[in-house]
Amino acid sequence: MIRIKAVDAQNILDVCKLTTNQDGIGTAIEGHPCCNAISIAEAKYYPEMHPNAIYHNNVLIGFFMYQRAENQADTATICRFMVDDRFQQKGLEEKAFEHILRGLKIQGVKKVVLTIDNANENAKNLSLSFGFHFTGKTDYGKHYYELKL
Repeated sequence: MIRIKAVDAQNILDVCKLTTNQDGIGTAIEGHPCCNAISIAEAKYYPEMHPNAIYHNNVLIGFFMYQRAENQADTATICRFMVDDRFQQKGLEEKAFEHILRGLKIQGVKKVVLTIDNANENAKNLSLSFGFHFTGKTDYGKHYYELKL
C-alpha cells in the first residue's frame, strides 16, 4: 500500500539518502544538482513547495515535491519525483505516481504540470502512460508536460 507523508524531522535524513543511482551512492554525495536534500532546502524558502516522502508498506521508497501557489490553487507542478533504485522495476513508480495524482485531485487540483529532462526516457514514458501530453514548452533542457484531472 502506498502512503504519502510530508518530509519532517523523523524522515529527512532517510529521504536525503534515497538515490536513483544503481551504485547506491546518494545524489547529494555526487553533487547532483537535483538531489532530494537540495529540493528540501528549496522548500524551506519557497512556501508553495511541498516535499513529501513516499512509502510502500511502511518502507520509504521515494520522494516527490510539488509546487502549488495560493493564487493558482487549481494547478500543481510536480518538480521532483523519484523512486529509490532498490525499488525500481517493481511497478512501484506507477503505483506511487497514481497515488500522487489521486491525492492532488482530492485537494482540488485540476491541472498537473511536470518538468522532465529531455534525456529521461523513463519519466517521459511514465507521464505519457498517465495521459500527460507535451506542451511544446522547453526551458533549460526541461520539457513541460500537462494533464487535466
